[in-house]
Amino acid sequence: MAVAARRQQKRAKRNETLRWSVEQYLALPEDDEKTELIDGVLVVSPSAGFWHQDIAHRLLHVLERWVRANDLGQVWFDLDMVLDEKRGIVYRPDLVYLSTAHLNRLQRERIFGPADLCVEIVSLSDKPHVLLRKHQDYARYGVGWYWEIHRREGDWQLLEYELGQAQEYVLRQEVTGQEWFEPGLFAGLIFRLGPLADGDYKKAVKGKARRLIG
Repeated sequence: MAVAARRQQKRAKRNETLRWSVEQYLALPEDDEKTELIDGVLVVSPSAGFWHQDIAHRLLHVLERWVRANDLGQVWFDLDMVLDEKRGIVYRPDLVYLSTAHLNRLQRERIFGPADLCVEIVSLSDKPHVLLRKHQDYARYGVGWYWEIHRREGDWQLLEYELGQAQEYVLRQEVTGQEWFEPGLFAGLIFRLGPLADGDYKKAVKGKARRLIG
């Protein structure tokens, strides 16, 4: 089925259904729209712009190489994460990481339960209240680490949050595109968003990662 036909089919179903179950959501045909489920309501986001896609795929490349080389688990792009089947809460982070210890949460080609890391790359078209709700739900349901990436006036900003004891996020790091970032979750990995966004991997990474990422 062509993408346009799948999109039309999904919109028709969306108009017929006021409240969606997780099973209904997971049965939707795949297309190029980013669809998530919040309290049983379908939320559709505009297609990501080229810069959004570029940084997402380049960051995925770095994380994938690091995670694979160190046997840490798996990283995916744009994968459904089911947080609450009863309330109907399913998100699709731009990038999502599961540690080896939690790979049993991968079922039916989706993640059921919290990931170890979710990454959201924020576009101007993203709705602030949806982004805030994600931040709150990721913490509430136990996502251990959360990165929020913003593109600001020709530069980048990365906010790294760690889950605290009160099921709320604590800001651990805030870096610009030219500052080195060493994730709390991946000891030894060091990179910069600015050169990474430009596709310059040699300038984007240092330390042990240099021999893994080319």
